[in-house]
Amino acid sequence: MAKQATARVLQLAQAVEQALTLHRAGRLAEADQIYRDILATDPHHVAAMHLSGVLKHQQGQSGEALRLVGAALQAQPGSADVLTSYGAILIALSRYDEALARFDAVLALRPDDAGAHYNRGNALGGLGRHGEALASYDRALAAAPGLTEPGFTDALYNRGNALAALDRNQEAAASFEAALIAEPDRTDTLTNYGTALLALERCDEALASFDKALARDPDNVVVLLNRGTALIKLKRPAEAQSNYDRVLAIDPASAAALDGRGRAFAALGRFAEALDSHDQALRVTPGFVAAHVGRGNALHNMKRMEEARASYAAALAINPQDADANFNAALNRLCLGDFRDGWKQYEYRWDRKEYRAHRPNFPRPQWRGEKDLQGKVVLLTAEQGLGDAIQFVRYAPWVAALGAKVILGVHRPLAALMASVPGVSQVIADGETLPPFDLYCPLLSLPLAFETELATIPANVPYIGPSPERIARWRDRLPPNDKLRIGICWAGNSTHLNDRNRSVPLERFATLLSGARVDFVNLQKEVGASDTAILSQHGVHQLGQEFVDFADTAAVIAMLDLVISVDTSVAHLAGAMAKAVAVLIPFSPDFRWMLDRTDSPWYPTMRLFRQSAVDDWGAPLERLCRELAALASRPPKPR
Repeated sequence: MAKQATARVLQLAQAVEQALTLHRAGRLAEADQIYRDILATDPHHVAAMHLSGVLKHQQGQSGEALRLVGAALQAQPGSADVLTSYGAILIALSRYDEALARFDAVLALRPDDAGAHYNRGNALGGLGRHGEALASYDRALAAAPGLTEPGFTDALYNRGNALAALDRNQEAAASFEAALIAEPDRTDTLTNYGTALLALERCDEALASFDKALARDPDNVVVLLNRGTALIKLKRPAEAQSNYDRVLAIDPASAAALDGRGRAFAALGRFAEALDSHDQALRVTPGFVAAHVGRGNALHNMKRMEEARASYAAALAINPQDADANFNAALNRLCLGDFRDGWKQYEYRWDRKEYRAHRPNFPRPQWRGEKDLQGKVVLLTAEQGLGDAIQFVRYAPWVAALGAKVILGVHRPLAALMASVPGVSQVIADGETLPPFDLYCPLLSLPLAFETELATIPANVPYIGPSPERIARWRDRLPPNDKLRIGICWAGNSTHLNDRNRSVPLERFATLLSGARVDFVNLQKEVGASDTAILSQHGVHQLGQEFVDFADTAAVIAMLDLVISVDTSVAHLAGAMAKAVAVLIPFSPDFRWMLDRTDSPWYPTMRLFRQSAVDDWGAPLERLCRELAALASRPPKPR
């Protein structure tokens, strides 16, 4: 009898080996049949139950796999191999807590098991514990450092995902890059590598990675969606629209593609089509927060402000903390003059990616409006653009009036000029060492700190100006006649998100440059070759290209009669200096210019010339031409 039993055990063992060989060769149906035969002979054969369960798991039959491997584990609770298989099946079933316990048990038996560390990382990632997952992947890679080790590429790939979830995109990109060295053609790695590069604003490289992935999998919707985002960031909206259309040809009900196409239409200034695309996305997925926000943005750009507010409210009803919905709702409120709630909601800017990276992170509290600042040193920090700093530094005297010593941290081109602001004791340029301080406040949080309403805007101008030395440096560069001197600036920063709408091509702006008895002076620093030729053709004095900083700009503005500018820092500077300034405003204005006004509550000497339709600069330029002609016909004033 013993002899027969031994023969039977050997026979089953040989059958297991035969099945395992077929299993490893991918001949799953043949292997499965042998496992079945073994279990028919011995229903409690541990190896057959275990391996049959692994095979079922590979075939996507996770429930049956769990039953079989669970039975094997019950028979051999201390088997590291069976524990590993059971944990992997639990991960596939999203039962991450239970899986984590199994891999911890494996590591208690085999502390350097690379596969267990790797799978433990997967379980932790599923639980959202990305920092711990990262540590597990690092342990796995330390235990299996060679490129030929099983699971090495997966560990690098999932490590990259964990880093991306932690917003450590630089390291994530490096991990995906290492994975691509091991497996250059892996589509999911190329996709996630591109996504990490996108988060780092390395958009050209991201696009290249997405294109490589699409060369291998042309209809991959996830890759196409990410590619569309890259194209929008690269300011190639027409290509982005085509890209999203390609997704919709594959999946006409893709809410993400409909929403992305809406963003592409908006970037092209086709706001009615953007609205329609966002509406389609919401018909597919009514709870799509980003589509509600996109819809609100399209309506805002069409100056349908109350409808836009309703769209933002719909987004916030779904997710009250959504940063984009709150931020855009804040701009809408401020544009409509609702300062009380607008400034509060504007604080959500710090939760948006483009602001979050620049949020002050000082070991001192933020000043939020407390009235007793006697003996305190308060650091006011510039944020966003140069024009924003110029506009909101007006609050510095108010902070000083509460008893504080005010230190101002600003962009380097503004540093010399900002020393002229009343109440500012010290100016620190970007990159310089900050002195000790007690409190800080970002400049655009000052309206909230002072509970600014429309009627209480501090509009005492001038509050900024050039030194006599700078004026003397430029005085002889201006023509010594009695003609009107008018400074011009037709374009803002080309990297600004709204630059397409707020800047005017010089060939269109040049309709202003033919006035009699007018000397035009270029105040713009960055001027391309074609624009230089247009300025020369009209006899414009080209000084802006020589400006070292804004103290030079201010010195020249001080000697002008009028400044004509688009919505950019030069307009803010002229207004802050109490110079006459005409500002060309796009159809959908930035929040600070509000709606339909021809004046600005921020700058008493400013007049606004607004588009009456999207991209229609003809009407405001024509009005300006008429007024310039009338102005030039007046008797000259002595210099």
